[in-house]
Amino acid sequence: MEPYKQLYYNILIYRTPLINQLKVALKQELDTLNDYFSDSLNTDKDAYAALADIVNGEIRYPEIAFMYGYVYEKICNHYGTQIYCAENLWQLDSQSTFIPIPLSSDFPYIISIPVSDLESKRTEYTSLQEGNGIGDYDYEQEMDDLNFIFDEAVEAQKDLVIMVY
Repeated sequence: MEPYKQLYYNILIYRTPLINQLKVALKQELDTLNDYFSDSLNTDKDAYAALADIVNGEIRYPEIAFMYGYVYEKICNHYGTQIYCAENLWQLDSQSTFIPIPLSSDFPYIISIPVSDLESKRTEYTSLQEGNGIGDYDYEQEMDDLNFIFDEAVEAQKDLVIMVY
């Protein structure tokens, strides 16, 4: 077999079990997303299509960027740990993800921080003045919450994803 065909075959073998594992593991969450956004979706453009694109490294439906964001969140929750959930509307930085997906101009707003950047981002975010991406509810409490989130990520030595709705 020619080398590039072997590589493609190996990638195909690897991705097929991964997509199937995630479809099973995330079935309830994906079905819930499809139900919730049913007015905005059609049968071939849904949470399962976004999941397949993420696993396959494709972006076939950029018009449903919001769905890619919510599926990204479900994947993060599946492989990671949710350490905080609140009504804070933090838009502390430009949007970023660890894998290429289309980013919604609305919600979810995603900030992904690699473990190597945790301390510098903590310093940057905690030096923000009230009203500059933080403090819409209670500035002092939000700063405490932000420090808690970074403490948890630093202690666990894990990447951090902040989802804003």
